[in-house]
Amino acid sequence: MNAKMDRRSLRTREILREALFDMASHKPLENITVKELTDRARLNRGTFYVQYQDMNDFLEQLKNEILEEYHSIIKKLGYYNGGREPFVDPPVGFIRPFEFVQLHERFFRIFMGSVDSTGFAKQMSDLIKNQFQSTYLMKHRHLKPTDIPVKQLYLFSYLASAYIGSLQLWIQRDFDLSPNEMAILFSNISRLGSAGLEFKD
Repeated sequence: MNAKMDRRSLRTREILREALFDMASHKPLENITVKELTDRARLNRGTFYVQYQDMNDFLEQLKNEILEEYHSIIKKLGYYNGGREPFVDPPVGFIRPFEFVQLHERFFRIFMGSVDSTGFAKQMSDLIKNQFQSTYLMKHRHLKPTDIPVKQLYLFSYLASAYIGSLQLWIQRDFDLSPNEMAILFSNISRLGSAGLEFKD
């Protein structure tokens, strides 16, 4: 019975998500009501309120699910041992974050579009920045978080912002580069900076 209810709950979530994505393609998220959403999903409002308090709760849970899945991918990058050259032959782990964004393109088009009314881009940036710090501390086990050099913190913040900006442009350009190409590009930017880079079409 519990397994059946879990499957039903997951199916309800999926239907609501798809309905939201359909509506948000032509209407701002903040203007979508529970009634409109459930009408679009062909569900009654009672079904919605079994799982969510209101639209804000629904959106927050949706964002958190994506953030948790994304974090589970990028935290593995801290264990990369440098066995392959990310500039020309990026390891699978470097490519997966971009594959994840492309796989969930409907979500990212809405939540990381030109108008970020939900604050998701900042949440992504903070997540990436914190992961940089965690990786740094893992490699410098004798340090505490308060021991991280200030300039290192600025670097992490810069890289996180650059990463988010690159993702947003990639989304806006309809994923015109492959996840592999994006992994190589960001490896170059993050390790070499922009001064020495020059690209030709």
